[in-house]
Amino acid sequence: MRIAFIGPKWNQLVNSYPSLGLGYLAAVAEQEGHECAIFDFGLRPHVPVEEEVKAVIDFKPDLVAFTSMTTSFYSVEQAAELLKDALGVPIIIGGPHATTLPDLTLQNPHIDYLVYGEGEIAWREFLRAFSAGDTRFHKIQGVWFKEDGHIVEGGKSPLVPNLDALPFPARHLFELDAYPLYAPNGEKMITLLSSRGCPYNCSFCFKGIVGRTYRQRSPENIVAEIEDVIEKYGTRNFYFIDDLFTINVKRLDKILDYMIERGLDIRFRCLARVDRVTPELLKKMYKAGCRQIHYGIESGNPEVLRRTAKHIDLEQVRKAVQWTEEAGIAAKGYFILGLPGDTEETIQETIEFAASLPLSEAMFSIATPFPGTKLWEELLAKRPELRYNADFTRAYYYNSYLSEIAPFMNVSDVPDELLSQYIIKARQRFLEAKARRMYHKAFGPTLGEVFWRVSRNNAIRSVGRGLMHLGLFKRFKYYKTRGEAEQWS
Repeated sequence: MRIAFIGPKWNQLVNSYPSLGLGYLAAVAEQEGHECAIFDFGLRPHVPVEEEVKAVIDFKPDLVAFTSMTTSFYSVEQAAELLKDALGVPIIIGGPHATTLPDLTLQNPHIDYLVYGEGEIAWREFLRAFSAGDTRFHKIQGVWFKEDGHIVEGGKSPLVPNLDALPFPARHLFELDAYPLYAPNGEKMITLLSSRGCPYNCSFCFKGIVGRTYRQRSPENIVAEIEDVIEKYGTRNFYFIDDLFTINVKRLDKILDYMIERGLDIRFRCLARVDRVTPELLKKMYKAGCRQIHYGIESGNPEVLRRTAKHIDLEQVRKAVQWTEEAGIAAKGYFILGLPGDTEETIQETIEFAASLPLSEAMFSIATPFPGTKLWEELLAKRPELRYNADFTRAYYYNSYLSEIAPFMNVSDVPDELLSQYIIKARQRFLEAKARRMYHKAFGPTLGEVFWRVSRNNAIRSVGRGLMHLGLFKRFKYYKTRGEAEQWS
């Protein structure tokens, strides 16, 4: 059987890296003997869906499988209609949107089946039944379908008890070179998942697929995948996209030991909580190859931060970021503006707090209540008339900072227009503070402050831009770029 897996478009943004979810499902299908192809429409956001589906039609699949977030479901509906008309084959969907709103999803006349929850177990059973012509999907936990005009609910798919038993994602089916994920030295970077789930319950985070469970792969299995990627793709740069790579410190200690003992000579980045790192752990992470850690900091106002149910405080943030820098690892901070309780004053506090931290990067997002999150439940309690519709294609929080984005269902006390402006201002303020730190580090506090203030003079900056245009400062740019690459290496 030929199976087409499709990643839909996500607003007007390029998908930064391949969907490991689709990669795992495709690997399971290949184990079952099926011919698979993955089509990531998110790689070309400006190409019309009508053009994208042509490649799928040419593949002539017997089954089409979509994944979808709520923000991309409208794109799924467009593609599903076109593919159903052209091919007439069954269409199945999984992912966050299908799990959050299964009944609504299956009301679409072009979608036939749905997997509710984590996919691999239900997907394997579905494929075996489907291939055998057995339509008695009632026996498969997690598979929903239509029968006699009614939706048959299959409950939630069981979680995979042993993640080591899963095949490695089918990376060979992705256009890996097309994804804009690179290490600072310009080399390609590949994503990995060493665990699934997170026991915390932050208000803005979606927990629908695996709930608050946490399962982990063994150090041996993780390193085996790393070595497999090195052998097949020649890259030694990795991004662990676990919700929290550092959550189980004892387990992480074993992984790091195994990496060091095997002499992998890799470089990696990961996500962490500020309350789950220590100076000793960070030094060991550096020794194993870690060169960047992403921390969810969210707010610089204690009360707004408390309402996110993240259970961290600002002093923990300061210490973790400082320890990370001292270990030689770059720290990136994620901040959310427009959270419940946010005012112009608290947002300014968050901006100044971000500027005060020795972060290498900072990302400022707009709080967005997605279905399936506590933030959505709180909003729904106030506005029970809210329903999913095509407007959710605007419900994205990432900002390119090149232009203002309008908040979607603003949950703060700040007007939409001002909130959009604050996102741009936050980025500018952070970059200004970062530049100031760089001057101080390069020339010392006194002379560095003088040079930094001179650099802020508009007339001098105009002259500098003219000299840069003439190529007189290429040397400076070279050393700056080289410094970033050396930090990664």
